[in-house]
Amino acid sequence: MGLHYNLCPRNCYDTCSIVSTTRKGVLISVTGNPHHEYTKGKLCPKALDDVKKVYSPQRIRFPMRQRSRYSGFWERISWDEALNLIAEKILDLKTQYGTTLPLALNKYSGNFGILHNAMEGLFTGLGATTRAVGSPCWSAGVDAQTLDFGTFFCSDPQDMAKSNLIWLWGVNPAWTAVHQMPIIFEAIDRGANVVCFDTHFSATAARTHQFVQVRPGTDGLLALGFAKVLVEENLIDPNLSTYTLGHEEFIHYLKSDISLEHCCEITGVPIPTIRKLALEYGQTHPACIWAGFGLQRYTNGGQTLRAIDALGALAGHLGEQGGGVQYGQFETWSFAGMLQNPPHPDNQMDRLLNINRFSEEALACSDPPVKMLWISGRNPLSQDGNLEQWKKLIRQLDLIVVSDLFHSKSSEAADLFLPVTTHYEHWDMNSSYWHYWVGVNEPAILPVGESHSDLQIAWDVSSQLNKLVPGSCTFPTSGDEKATLLRELGPQMLDILGLKNPEEILEDPVRAKFPRTVWENRTFSTPSGRYEFLSTQAANAQLPSLPVFLPPLNPSLNTPLRLLTPHHHSSINSQVYVSDAHTSEVILNLAPELARRYGLIAGDRARIWNELGLIDVVIQPEDGISMDVVIIFQRKIEGSSPLNSLIGTPLTDMGHLTLGAPGFALNETFVNLQKL
Repeated sequence: MGLHYNLCPRNCYDTCSIVSTTRKGVLISVTGNPHHEYTKGKLCPKALDDVKKVYSPQRIRFPMRQRSRYSGFWERISWDEALNLIAEKILDLKTQYGTTLPLALNKYSGNFGILHNAMEGLFTGLGATTRAVGSPCWSAGVDAQTLDFGTFFCSDPQDMAKSNLIWLWGVNPAWTAVHQMPIIFEAIDRGANVVCFDTHFSATAARTHQFVQVRPGTDGLLALGFAKVLVEENLIDPNLSTYTLGHEEFIHYLKSDISLEHCCEITGVPIPTIRKLALEYGQTHPACIWAGFGLQRYTNGGQTLRAIDALGALAGHLGEQGGGVQYGQFETWSFAGMLQNPPHPDNQMDRLLNINRFSEEALACSDPPVKMLWISGRNPLSQDGNLEQWKKLIRQLDLIVVSDLFHSKSSEAADLFLPVTTHYEHWDMNSSYWHYWVGVNEPAILPVGESHSDLQIAWDVSSQLNKLVPGSCTFPTSGDEKATLLRELGPQMLDILGLKNPEEILEDPVRAKFPRTVWENRTFSTPSGRYEFLSTQAANAQLPSLPVFLPPLNPSLNTPLRLLTPHHHSSINSQVYVSDAHTSEVILNLAPELARRYGLIAGDRARIWNELGLIDVVIQPEDGISMDVVIIFQRKIEGSSPLNSLIGTPLTDMGHLTLGAPGFALNETFVNLQKL
């Protein structure tokens, strides 16, 4: 029997530390690592299912070629054949167009391991190519906090245990960040009051002292309403002038433009509740707000986060142990970047397309057109909006390559499928975007079948290219995974982790040497060095300089219901795990009164639709959902139209400043409902 140490690379707050057990080279069990200070030996159901995932009969173990797109007729080919097909197409396109810009990479967070940046490195080694930039997840919020604080940072989440008041705003950790719940319970045991703000009654709301239901997209106005009460009751920090910029202008805006009557009418939160909560927030120290990603998935999402940040600043909660406004952080991601930036003599600029409007923008590229697409760590045909544009793009492409573990909606349209390894089969290094721990993932077993790591695939493609045309790719053609990994720990990251040399991280996960409380000295990373209520950077980007309320999109007469598609506890976006009970039925959760209005009862079959598509659903009335909202949790649904067949590509107000493109306003999706 052998024990190995792994780190979960999924797009999740927790980045769990795992101990895997093998017998005779076979993975037999996984459990939590009790020596990890944050995850403390516990795993979520998704990680506990990993053994079944690794050996699932549905996992693709060999390179495959599809006879024709969408046919489902896949045939096994050798790696040599697959690599040659890819290399020849790259070289043919380069010859035909005189540039490598027709080659496009669409990659995101299916695996957050650092070595998966090899795909970016491969494309950089080719020359100027077409890339997806931005994020479908959190762009607007990242921009907002960068404008306010100067960088994207949060306190150590364990600091939350010291709070006397916790507001969980648009976040559902009982399902999506399970290791934070014991920390919240610790605060409760110490006497903290916990309030959950959400559009619907969630598993987290059931575990808090108070649930406040907010109409979708109006949370920013609610935050401004709270801030107005703080001003009226003289509960603002008397030291604001010493560490903030523009607080007088912000207070003037609150007095002149924000009314509690309007706030109540728009948000659905009664004025007495607004006053009571604002007084509690202003009078309780320390007080912490945890703002979730769902809050900023609206066309006004960045302004919402700026309003919540401003509320925290106005009340004097920034820099408090156990206080502040928490959203996420980039600071433990300061890797050297050597893997994704190999040298290349070609000084052409990459062509950058918004990942959230990739198909539309790719179709608009004509000089030269996009002709080859590589999809890695993503499933855009299940997750992106505007599927009709994707279908047009697919018809235009000469070659589509998907590298993944399982077939997906995206691989249905692919020509080649390249099987990749799980994190139990390769070296890697992972950081959290929530807690401060960084660690190495070591292989526990040999690759299953003929699966290869993304790094190995990148090396092999570069090798084949250089065999055919020497010098055509500057990415390395071979190497050592472990050594490549350690090179990513440059001087900056070693300093952050308090290490003398990279090899030290091989022993155990390491906590970054940051103070547990961010902004403790109230010195910020903004141009002024202060917290900025009034942001010149925002004004220069044609955004409101102050945190102001801009209304979200509204439903129409034809599509009167807002469709929300939050995460389910069994999945992360399109990643669904093998023991999850797949179903052929789409469950539509809605308020009992709304169901009655449409003549529906539990179990009835109905249809939701809009101008983009339609989905047949099964009705499930649930208390705690507002009358203008319907909810479908993201799960694996066999034989049904994907949820994104109803989704266009509305964009958030922010995202371009830090991540290169606005985010995906996923929650601005509207439908109608009809009984079948």
